[in-house]
Amino acid sequence: MEVIKDQPDWFKEALAVEHVDSFLNISGANIHYMEWGDKSKPSVIMVHGNHAHAHWFEFIGGMLADEYHFVVISFSGMGLSDWRSRYDKSTFVEDIWGVVKELKLDNPVVVGHSFGGMISLATAEKYSEEMSALVLVDFIVRKPENHIEWYKNMPPSRPPKIRASKEELIQRFRLMPPQDCVNQFLLDYIAERSIRQIDQGWSWCFDPSTYDHLEVGDKQHEAINNLSCPVGFLYGENTMEFDTGNALEQMIELMPEGSPVVGLKDAQHHLMLDQPINFVAELDKMIKDLI
Repeated sequence: MEVIKDQPDWFKEALAVEHVDSFLNISGANIHYMEWGDKSKPSVIMVHGNHAHAHWFEFIGGMLADEYHFVVISFSGMGLSDWRSRYDKSTFVEDIWGVVKELKLDNPVVVGHSFGGMISLATAEKYSEEMSALVLVDFIVRKPENHIEWYKNMPPSRPPKIRASKEELIQRFRLMPPQDCVNQFLLDYIAERSIRQIDQGWSWCFDPSTYDHLEVGDKQHEAINNLSCPVGFLYGENTMEFDTGNALEQMIELMPEGSPVVGLKDAQHHLMLDQPINFVAELDKMIKDLI
């Protein structure tokens, strides 16, 4: 399939939709957020994956601005948000809920992709009575015997790599986990906003120590069935998340009965980049079904 390098009109139009682009101080750190839509509409807050940031979902906010009061954030230690001296799962949960409180999001739908799905589930475990719904995007809950403690055996963090030029670093931008993506215009847009200039040169805009003290926890199978709000699951049909055993079947089995499950065709783990228009349509439909 041909790689798409030029920004299509729908993407330009989504970026041009009026929105707030600012910061909120949450527990001593300035958290970057973007906000679209009428505050009387249903509230949605969407959070990103490993070392990603709010700009990954900027076009989604623009495309759904007529339907929702839509907010995206960058977790502390990532994107334009401040770095902290230490992070754990509760740190990121409170990043989400701090923004919810500051922006007065009324019974929000929390949407989380990948790592953001893990944090969104942890957020719902604590705050689901104040949520309308939870949507997990390509984040898998496994049975205890198949649980993976992703961060336990990671090597200690090292100082961020520094490059002499902005262009050199942008050329090194890759999706993690690795995958191809025909929508090069999206990768270019994200890469441009994934770096920062420092005194010594250019570096990625995430804190390498964000996962040093992070534990996933093996009780997610219990959490997902004890929520006070409905939950949906949206995944890429070709995602690498299903490489281990019958992960999809386990996920469906562990979810509350009747929970909506949608597989996006011709999409991998980064499904909003593989199929951006279809992803937005399916996310919109799922949110409406849940609330």
